[in-house]
Amino acid sequence: MLIDVNAHLGAWPFSLAPERTAPALTKHLAANGVSRALVSPLGAVFAPDPMPANRALFAATKRSQALVPVPVVNLRLANWREQLAECAAAGATAVKLLPNYHDYRLTSPVLADFMPALAKTGLRLVINVRLEDDRHRYFGLKVTSLPVAELDAFLKKYPQTHVLFTGIGRPEIEKLAKDHANFSADLSFCEWIETVRSLLPVIPAGRLMLGTCTPLLNTRGGVDKLRTARIPAKAMRQIGSANAIRFFKL
Repeated sequence: MLIDVNAHLGAWPFSLAPERTAPALTKHLAANGVSRALVSPLGAVFAPDPMPANRALFAATKRSQALVPVPVVNLRLANWREQLAECAAAGATAVKLLPNYHDYRLTSPVLADFMPALAKTGLRLVINVRLEDDRHRYFGLKVTSLPVAELDAFLKKYPQTHVLFTGIGRPEIEKLAKDHANFSADLSFCEWIETVRSLLPVIPAGRLMLGTCTPLLNTRGGVDKLRTARIPAKAMRQIGSANAIRFFKL
């Protein structure tokens, strides 16, 4: 069984990526070997309020065994507490932050309030580093990937929180893993010769998870990073599903 921890429903305004329904996404992922996926709404990225897109996500995945909703909370908005409470009440297992798209930093004072509030809900935390390659971004969109220095500062400030970084690259993992054990990473933006095998000396298999960033990246390419990896069977199981099951309490 494979679990994808970085998939999306909704439209992306700067590409021709398909906007699939929940059943269509489930079928697409299954055709690429993925049994379950943690899914976030692309509609929450640019909207002035993420909750309409989150509510649509909850409704679309309500009867799905394959798609697990991971709603987005926007800490730039004054009502982030209400957003968090509604996501928790809706049965989410985790929430996702998009600091670069929502115009705040991981060093912002709001995190000092958000982190204790999050801990009270019991929800896990996903922080997205990038949604697309900086070199391929629409020229009018002045958004950059989260700086590794901010990720480092966050991990230092909140050592008791184990966070999942999605969209993180291999060089960033390499820098952070030297000093921090309180993060896991998905594979969606990790590109290297023998990507997974070359990562294992850098970060333990117990802290890596399969992620494809569907539909913004190619699903099959993301799956094949793991499927073709020359790694021990135990590591394959951990990265493919066991780590996601543990982290998201599936």
